[in-house]
Amino acid sequence: MIGTKIRNLRKERKMTLRELADALGVPFTTLGNYERGDRKPDLQFLLDISKYFGVSMDFLTRTDEIPSYEDYKVVSYIEDTNEMLNKANPEIRKKILEIYDQLFLITCEHAITPPNNNELEILESLFNSIIKMKQGFGIGLKKDGFSPSTKFELAKSYIEEKEKIDKYLNQLFRIYIERSVK
Repeated sequence: MIGTKIRNLRKERKMTLRELADALGVPFTTLGNYERGDRKPDLQFLLDISKYFGVSMDFLTRTDEIPSYEDYKVVSYIEDTNEMLNKANPEIRKKILEIYDQLFLITCEHAITPPNNNELEILESLFNSIIKMKQGFGIGLKKDGFSPSTKFELAKSYIEEKEKIDKYLNQLFRIYIERSVK
């Protein structure tokens, strides 16, 4: 199972067995044995593989039949979301589920109809700007509040992100207008 996942990750990168073995500093025969399941890799090798491909150890060692890292992330996100929703208080849970409903509608729209990658890229950029803005306000927190220089930096950052958000909203508006006119 681990060997199959290593092989799939290698093939996704269009690497030969020898190229990956050289990159990891192991004999290619050893790597071949791992991929075929003739030998079990040690913990250090699994750590090296997970770092090299940017995947989790959990993905490599899970025994269920999740063929790709993308599929693993979908399953993992669903499990994590369910766990967090079960812990949330009812008011928060309701709001999160309302947001999730909207994301689900976007997902369905793009999964069923020909995708508008431009729209998805704009939505991703919009969400990233909102998150960046939110994270910016976590910088410099202290009991006595923000210093004047920190307030200035926060205001500057806020204005930069707000301009981006406005631009993304205008781009989405144009897409939706064009779609409704057709």
